[in-house]
Amino acid sequence: MKYLSLAFSALLLGGCAFGVVDHSRDHGNAETLAACFVTLKPAFLYEARCADLDAGGFGDSTFCTGIQGFDPAPYQVDHHTYHYDYPKSWEAYLEARRAWDETLFKPLLFEKQRSMIAPVDVGTTLSMTGIYEYPRGETGRVLIVKAVLTSGEFQGTEVELPSRGGFSDAGPVWVPQRTYRPAEGIELSSEFLAPCERQPEMGGGQ
Repeated sequence: MKYLSLAFSALLLGGCAFGVVDHSRDHGNAETLAACFVTLKPAFLYEARCADLDAGGFGDSTFCTGIQGFDPAPYQVDHHTYHYDYPKSWEAYLEARRAWDETLFKPLLFEKQRSMIAPVDVGTTLSMTGIYEYPRGETGRVLIVKAVLTSGEFQGTEVELPSRGGFSDAGPVWVPQRTYRPAEGIELSSEFLAPCERQPEMGGGQ
């Protein structure tokens, strides 16, 4: 019976990802973690569900601070185009705060209603603090990227960038790739983020 249980466990684990893999110190990621990035459109901080990096085994979600952009452009998931409805600004959100919260942040059973926290200005800088492969059961491991705001009113706030396989709520991703690909680096959405050195070029054309 003991050997049968061990064999069953091995079979189960063979089809599922197990454990968090931290790639933050991988040689190929040093440049990404040292780089500065800047936000390209108005965004907001909100009460999010993110990957619990302290969870073992198959992983779990935990509450954290998320970041997302107002009024995102249409985006694609698996070749299907989505026009997700977000408020166009912080002011528009405040005009119907309760309705937006109930639309955007569907609570799980016994979970409190989550909400937006504050607006994030265009030109806010951030840097990556962690790159992880996170277990999502039968779907395997997915890419999770953590970052910290390095300017503005909320400087020092850590966020999880919305990724294709993460726990963040519906909406466009800031990290388009679903899986970790060490030879290709980390891909970031050009709608929301750019390297800091591009910021003067963006402002110069206005």
